[in-house]
Amino acid sequence: MVKFASFLAAWLLAVPAFAQVDCNAGMEPIDAAADFPLSARDFIKVVVANERDFVKALGSHGYTVDIKVETLKGDVVDGVFHRSAVVDFDASGARRETVGAGATNTLGRLKLSDRDIGLLGDPMSFALTPDSFADRDIVYSGRQRYDGHNLALFDALPRTDKSTDRAFAGRTWVRGSKGAIVKTCGRDIDYPIANMRYEALRAQVVDENYYPITVRADEEIPIDGTPVHIRLTIKYSDYKPKS
Repeated sequence: MVKFASFLAAWLLAVPAFAQVDCNAGMEPIDAAADFPLSARDFIKVVVANERDFVKALGSHGYTVDIKVETLKGDVVDGVFHRSAVVDFDASGARRETVGAGATNTLGRLKLSDRDIGLLGDPMSFALTPDSFADRDIVYSGRQRYDGHNLALFDALPRTDKSTDRAFAGRTWVRGSKGAIVKTCGRDIDYPIANMRYEALRAQVVDENYYPITVRADEEIPIDGTPVHIRLTIKYSDYKPKS
């Protein structure tokens, strides 16, 4: 089982063909022997509970989001979707989105649905829930330094080759015994656009929670039987609590 889990962990983090997002790029080697106060079993209880608190807190915050989705042929960009928006609250306290001037969409080989655009604009799309780990084994894989912190690594691995696709498969970087997520890198069929690998970085920007600041994906995926290279960057900033 240990060998199988190690193989799957390596497979999950390997860089796919035509992908540019390497989730280990620029990071120090993993210390597989380092201890961590949370066990793999505690991960589900503690980290997912923190995610519920994070989603609740995020629901009362506004933010600015910048979305850029490109399609490429070789090194040439042949289509772009780009827009910025401010998400805040009206006088009644209802959430609203104001799209900035200069939004553009010249994508020809990729069609973004309203659902895709809505998910890309919502940092809660990349939160982890109990359903994110359905039919998954959680494996503690050691520690790795990132951004000045010595983070714990937990891998979510399919239990069998028949495990559901509707769950997160990838790695989570966790800070401290309280289980704050600093980074995730993996796939989930419920993510926007396609089942690409998304890297989501978080930072402690307004309170004790870690909020998404950058999400990236860069991969070739089949669309109507034809491979299309998609490059995506989302930036979330200016988190502000509802007044």
